Amino acid sequence: MNYPAVFRYLRRLASGDPRTWKYLPYQLSMNCRGIDLSGASQKDSGLSEERSYGYRDSGGPDLDRLLQTLSISRSDTVLDLGCGKAGAMLTLAKYAFARVDGVEISPQLARIGQNNLQRMRLSHAKIFCCDAAEFTDLDPYIYFYMYNPFPEIVMRSVMENIMSSLTRRSRKVTLIYKNSLLHDLVVGAGFRKVAETRQTHPHPPSSIYAPFSIYVWDSVARATSRECFVRG
Repeated sequence: MNYPAVFRYLRRLASGDPRTWKYLPYQLSMNCRGIDLSGASQKDSGLSEERSYGYRDSGGPDLDRLLQTLSISRSDTVLDLGCGKAGAMLTLAKYAFARVDGVEISPQLARIGQNNLQRMRLSHAKIFCCDAAEFTDLDPYIYFYMYNPFPEIVMRSVMENIMSSLTRRSRKVTLIYKNSLLHDLVVGAGFRKVAETRQTHPHPPSSIYAPFSIYVWDSVARATSRECFVRG
């Protein structure tokens, strides 16, 4: 057990921190089901600092509230890039997605994540254990999710792979990006930021309190706007 982390958590509860109390039912529910969503550093996960960050769960109430605002259909699919222990995937799987998949470079985290999915009996969810920069089977997905999962060198390759997929299969794509530190890369690739959740915590203790940003790539709308520009 990570006693320092437990002590910090209990101290936040004792201080009356509203966000900590808001997440308490979610965390108790996961713990009672035997779901391991504890944080993990790069060292714990056997990863290099050059191509990864540590894992923190981004599923739960805030993601739940965001997903309720989206028009998710039964034909939609979602891919969590850098899914770790599949915390966000468990929340995504509550919605109408036909597929909820993830990509994770760490075999240790991927194994725990797949076990979490099996414990929740999610037959429409799977984790691919590989480097996200090398995962190119992106054509089936309509939604992408990420929680600031990797450094810029990996993010550049990921965005290039997504743009190649959009060239092969023209479609509207929605990217949900929590703690969007590499916002400029996403916008530079051609995505348009359409929404961001408000940050309600006055002094965020960590990036788990960072807002979610929504980006959209709409091939049809872009083609229409280009046609109007040419005709005009």
